[in-house]
Parts: sequence; structure tokens; C-alpha cells
Amino acid sequence: MTRHRASAPDRGGRGRLLLRLQATLVGLLCFSAGAVPRLLPALLGVLALVAAIHVFTVDPKRPLMLLRTAFGIALAVFIAYLFINATWAPDREAGLAKAATVLGLAVGAFLIAASYALRTGDEARVLAISALAGLMLGAAFLLIEIIFDEPIVRFVSNHIVQLFDITPKKMKIEHGEVTKISAFVLNRNVTSLVLLLVPGLLFTLALAASRRRTGFVALLAITAISVLLSQSGTSVMAFFVGALVLGLAARSRKATRMLLVTGWTIAVLLAVPLGAVPYGLGWQHWKWLPPESVAARFYIWKYVADKIHETPIAGIGIRATRDLHLTIPADAGDPTETEGPLRGREARHPHNIFLQTWLELGAIGAILLLGVGLTGLWAIRAWPPILEASGYTLFAVCCAIGVSGFDLWQTWLLAALAIAWAAMLLAARLPALARPTAVGAGPLRPSGKAALPATIA
Repeated sequence: MTRHRASAPDRGGRGRLLLRLQATLVGLLCFSAGAVPRLLPALLGVLALVAAIHVFTVDPKRPLMLLRTAFGIALAVFIAYLFINATWAPDREAGLAKAATVLGLAVGAFLIAASYALRTGDEARVLAISALAGLMLGAAFLLIEIIFDEPIVRFVSNHIVQLFDITPKKMKIEHGEVTKISAFVLNRNVTSLVLLLVPGLLFTLALAASRRRTGFVALLAITAISVLLSQSGTSVMAFFVGALVLGLAARSRKATRMLLVTGWTIAVLLAVPLGAVPYGLGWQHWKWLPPESVAARFYIWKYVADKIHETPIAGIGIRATRDLHLTIPADAGDPTETEGPLRGREARHPHNIFLQTWLELGAIGAILLLGVGLTGLWAIRAWPPILEASGYTLFAVCCAIGVSGFDLWQTWLLAALAIAWAAMLLAARLPALARPTAVGAGPLRPSGKAALPATIA
């Protein structure tokens, strides 16, 4: 009765207009994940505004209901600490601005999630199909860019608007035109696409039964090819970690949850000693590893771990790693070489969010981050079987990206995370996922196995 009463005011012309606008924005967001990730924060903000209009028209208390959950409280406490921590950051204004950005994105995500929770099954199908179409187009765009050396981006940069800072590291300029763009420039596109892959596959349940398998295979294939052809080792690792966890979840969701709880706890609490292990074992000297990416991370993790011992409790302040000006020492790399690509390289980013949390936020921030993850996993356990297994998969993908990701405070990355998790709640409103609970089957099955094949049936 409550759901019926809440949905009633949204059935008029304004409600249909908001639904169409929301569907358009959701499609643009998903397209931007593969095409222009830097637009994600702005588009998320616009979508949150539309969601706020919908929510406060239908059920103004719904966002507070989400905030009062264990996860909502844990996230709120973590964000509050970011503002406190920013007061002793080297650049206080930049730290406060970043904390405000995290708060804004979190509020936006909660408003969007609240709006999704108020949608009927048919309305959720409209939004999901729009999101799936945008994601497919974004993935196809990215694949074209990777295979044909970024023809679209080069054309836009040369004839419409300059998209990147003109630096030798990012692009090659001949006669005033961009002739080549470094492959790593697309890494953020690949990472965003990997983050949205799990909810995207769930959105295929919004299609007609005869088209679900085709949509599922097409999205998975385009994404897999894009990831494997890219230079984003982080995304490749996250892709395969997600596949592994999904396979495990298909066997036992309980075992998967326990594995993730254990892994998350170890990764957060023991990040400092673990971060120095690769360097201590000499992995940075393995010649078969890419020196400018993997080997460089082993050096950076070691020196970041050493710095953490100076301020272990409260950290040096949010967004302060770049102010340390850490550099890889002159003896890095092969000792028989007089010069190497790593020597003297500045390490302005920790390339590991767990180490970055300890360095910038200290033990206090690490414990609060641990609480955010654990409460999130606890909330996922109550989801319907397919959604629960998918939630664990997305959590594992996020962790894999965090292990070697560039920087925790990248606005586009935070926006992609917010969009991905909000999208999971949209998937929960699809009739194909909501039907088991509607007939009284309950959110969990006694066998503990997820009916994953149903997603492509």
C-alpha cells in the first residue's frame, strides 16, 4: 500500500517528463563511461537534481531511510572525518574541496538510488534499457578508438575542441595537428567501463526474453575485447578478478561473502606491511614485468609505506601525497644499467588506495574505510540471489581497481563508483529480479546458490 501511494503522484504528465529526462541522462552517463569519463561527475550532478525533484515530489523521506542504514551511517562518518582530516592537510583548501566533492557525489548517489527505489517495474525497465543502450554505444566507441588509434578523439581535438593538455607524454603533434595519442590516455575509459559492466549485464534482464542472451553476450564481448586490447593492466586484472568471484558466487554466495570480508579486512588493516612485500622480494627487478607500470608501482608502494610510519594515526592529510614529491631513487631498476626509465621518476600518486588511505587519513581513516566496506557487504547479503552474487562481483572489481589504481580522489573515478552502485539498485527494481520476493520466496534461497544462468536465459 505504501508503494502504491508513493507512486501515485508520479503518474501525471510531470512524472512522465521526469522519467524521460532521467532515462536520457542515464543513457548519457553510461555512454560517457566508455567515451568521455571526465563528464561523469557533471552528468551525475544533473541526474541527481532530476532524481531530487522526483523523490521530493513522491516520498521526501526516502533518502533519509537509505541514510539511516548501517552503510549510510558508516559512509557519513567516513566523509565527516575527511573534512576533519583536511584541516591539517598541506593544502587545506584543496583538501576541503576534495572532501566536499566526495560529499556531493555521495548525496547525488543517495538521491538517485532513492529515485530508483520509487520506480515501478515498468519504469525501471525503461531506465535500464536506456542505460544498456548507452553502455553498448560507449563500449563500441571505446573499441573503435582502441583498434583504430583514436580517430574520433583526434578529429575532435583537431577540428572542434582541444580535449587534452598538449604534452609529449600524451600525444604527438605534427604541423599543428594531433597525429597520435598515447594508448594510456584511454585507461580511465576502460576502467569506467569495467566498473559499469556488472550492472550493465543485469540490465539485459530488461530486454525481451528472446533478446537477453544476445544483449548479454554482445556487451560482455565488446567489453572483454576492449579491456584486453587496452594498456590498462589494472582493468585487465579487475576484469578477471570479477569473473573469478562471479564463478565462486555461482557456487556459494556465503563462501564468497566470507572470502571478501576476509580479503577486505586484510587489505585495509595490513596494507602497510603488504605494500612493501613486492619490493622486499625483489619483484621490481623481474625483466618480464613492464618497468614503467608494474615495476614502478613496487617502488612507489615501498616508499609510500615507509612514509606512513611518520604519521600513522591521523595521516598527513587528504590529497597530500602529491605534496611529498616522492621520487624513485637513482639505484632503481637493473643495477647494471647506467640509466633506466624509473630512475628519478616522481611518484605523485600512490597507485594503491589502501596505502593512500593509511598515508593521508591514517589508522583512523583506515578503520572507517574498513567499516564502510564491511557494512556494504552486510547489506548485499540481503539482496535477491542474482543481485547478491553480482554485488559481490562488483565489490571485488572495485577492490582490484583500488589495489593498483592511480589515485583514490580522482573525481571521475568516484563518480563512476557512485553510478555503478546506484545502478545495482536500479537493477533490483527490474521485474525479472523483483519477482521472487513478490511471491514470498524471500531474498535468499536455502541452497545458497545464485541462479546466474537466468541472466542470459
